[in-house]
Amino acid sequence: EFRRVLFRSLADPVHSTGGHPVSFKDGTWAQRFGALGDEAEQVFERVARYGWVRYGLNRPPLQMHRLPARIRYTPDYLMSNKFIEVQGLGRDQKLKLKLDKHGALHWWNDLHPVELFVWDSHHHRYCYLTMAEIDGLISSGQVELDTFPEGKSYFTFSARLLFDTSEMVGEYVPST
Repeated sequence: EFRRVLFRSLADPVHSTGGHPVSFKDGTWAQRFGALGDEAEQVFERVARYGWVRYGLNRPPLQMHRLPARIRYTPDYLMSNKFIEVQGLGRDQKLKLKLDKHGALHWWNDLHPVELFVWDSHHHRYCYLTMAEIDGLISSGQVELDTFPEGKSYFTFSARLLFDTSEMVGEYVPST
């Protein structure tokens, strides 16, 4: 089995987006929206080994719920050989992937391969997963289905499951 481990220690630390009085998943959409992806995207930009350009929507001044899912969930980055969608783990060490986002990412994957970049700020590690790996985990029965307060359903992946599955994991250690 092939497994690459990367290590990065860079001078410019990633700054936390700040704490919330409730867990991320239990916050309102407005609270969650304010903290979405910033830190994870900064880490991706620092550890990406090949060229990339920003591609997806980054909190545009639009009514996102009015956009079709395929546009709303445009992957965050474009690389020559793939798209990258970035997500972070919460304090609970779980990745929450909305069902409609999962479907939209499959549509994008049919155009150009999509990989998920997952950032674990609590353990300073990251991994990449293909859509096939994500689907394999869902099919394995090791993934739970849950719902956000506003009614959106999502898959819940444990950090252990993601990092054990990924063939490309790494560490990002902010300088102190």
